[in-house]
Amino acid sequence: MNYYELKYLKSFIKSKIIGKEIVISNTRYKNLIEFFIEGGEQNHKLVFSTAPGNTALFLDYYSNPKKTNTVTFFEEIYNRKIINIKIADTDRIFHILFEDGYELVFKLFSNNANVFLTKSGELIESFKGGDLDELDTPDAKEIELFSNLKTNASPKQKITGLNPLIPRNNLNELIELNSLDDLSDEEIISFTKKISEIAENDSVFRLLENGNTAILNEAVLPIETERIFDSINDLIAYRYKTYSHNQRLRQQKSELKKSLKRQIKRTVSGLKNLDKADKSVDRAEKYEKFGHLLMANGHVKPVNPEVIEVDDLYDEGRSVKIPLNEKFSVIENAEKYYAKSKRSLESYEEAKSRIPILQKKEQELNSLLEEVDEINRLRNLNDWKKVNKKSLEEFNILDSDNSSDDQGPFHTLTVEEYPVWIGKNAKSNDKLVQMAHKEDVWLHARGVPGSHTLIRMGNDKEMPRKSVLLEVASYAAFNSKAKGSEIVPVIITKKKYVRKPKGAAAGAVLVDKEEVEFVTPKKPER
Repeated sequence: MNYYELKYLKSFIKSKIIGKEIVISNTRYKNLIEFFIEGGEQNHKLVFSTAPGNTALFLDYYSNPKKTNTVTFFEEIYNRKIINIKIADTDRIFHILFEDGYELVFKLFSNNANVFLTKSGELIESFKGGDLDELDTPDAKEIELFSNLKTNASPKQKITGLNPLIPRNNLNELIELNSLDDLSDEEIISFTKKISEIAENDSVFRLLENGNTAILNEAVLPIETERIFDSINDLIAYRYKTYSHNQRLRQQKSELKKSLKRQIKRTVSGLKNLDKADKSVDRAEKYEKFGHLLMANGHVKPVNPEVIEVDDLYDEGRSVKIPLNEKFSVIENAEKYYAKSKRSLESYEEAKSRIPILQKKEQELNSLLEEVDEINRLRNLNDWKKVNKKSLEEFNILDSDNSSDDQGPFHTLTVEEYPVWIGKNAKSNDKLVQMAHKEDVWLHARGVPGSHTLIRMGNDKEMPRKSVLLEVASYAAFNSKAKGSEIVPVIITKKKYVRKPKGAAAGAVLVDKEEVEFVTPKKPER
């Protein structure tokens, strides 16, 4: 609540309760006290909320006071006539005066609201803070309006410096819609005087189409009006009663926006990672070159069965060393390199084909984020969720991770007929490598910390089908620091090419030979 609202509220409440009496005041909740006022033709209930963020004082429909499960306050003013209503000149302090010198003092500060009972200025009782021994209200202060212009400050700081009493809940919109960033200091002073005059003498009690309330008219705050209240009391009551609704709206919007932004970040990261796919082309060219050179030297018997050195036909005068699998002939090794080259090219083409898909996804996510920003009603948000249910499910928005840990040294699951192990932490990663067979397939997200992942092969020297490799690679990506990226490079190799150096930290290994696939992180289904 702001000072100008209190001015109008003082007049409204004064017209309703002067000459009447409080018959009981009690509370059923921590931050709410109700005063039941009777007399004349109409009874009233004065509601005071001290809840942080939802401080409110207003007259509500009268109801018979609850007397069970309640705590009563301020019994000394029961059945004493109300003789006047006042507010502090420059602060949010509201006074109800009774006969015989009694007074209720309402302090309407959002984070420190309270109500006190005094007699002749001496504190008798307070609603909150039972150990208070004196009235906890600020001293009266004088404010010289329109003289304190803060130079080199934002328009908001200038306006609140010129008039600290000005309503602040609409200031951002007020500044934007009136282009105050472009005004001179003299024009800011003139504008502040104008809105102060409207707030003081010509207010309209509005519910705006964006769900906020305002006492400034559409001439200075040109936001469409959804409803005009008959009184400031009705506006405050509406705002108080819809607070929880608005809180739910803000919370749900915040969660949605957070999830959408996370997906956008992930998609942008994926697009950046696709640039690295060019390395697959380099590897493909190298493997193809090795294949050609081995074919050209198929008649040569290598001195070392694990490597052959041949003249580089592509770089005259130089030689090149080509690693060999000692179990295969030179020609068979050439065929293996041709196959590797083909796989690397396929990986590159697959990665590149995802670029337009990811670009479209980024565009759709940004569009959804803009739409959520514009929603100002909980019911509209719920309708929006229904309309966009398919997209939200597709983008995995607000999907919570409720997976539970496996018992044992690492996670275990099966992909098609292959057992898969996934490390839980650094020590678990070490254990996994120690227990692995040399022909098992080892996978790990490239260049980032993450879980060691293993496809159990027994003594099978071949590789699993590519569909299995890609599926498990997506699990390795998910269980890494790169899980938030759309595309992640994952190392795939046999365990026999993975070694742990002596004295290395837990989970640290060296890889002597590797291939890389680009995959989208995927949560394993255990």
